[in-house]
Amino acid sequence: MPETLRSEEVEQIEAAARVVLGLVRNLVKHPGSVEMKALPFLLLEAAEERHRQGDFGAERMLCDWADMLRDWE
Repeated sequence: MPETLRSEEVEQIEAAARVVLGLVRNLVKHPGSVEMKALPFLLLEAAEERHRQGDFGAERMLCDWADMLRDWE
């Protein structure tokens, strides 16, 4: 895999991870502030923002993770 593609992939993973870690941080600081059933929708909102920023890999990951959370309910 060319180095530039690898670097872009890493950047997309990092962008998605920042979103999820931000949610985790908020949940730890404010327990009960978000219901479990709301988490997929928060991830989808974040995915829309990543799309607007051109972070399409991060968008896909966040959408996949939102689907995963919905499947867990």
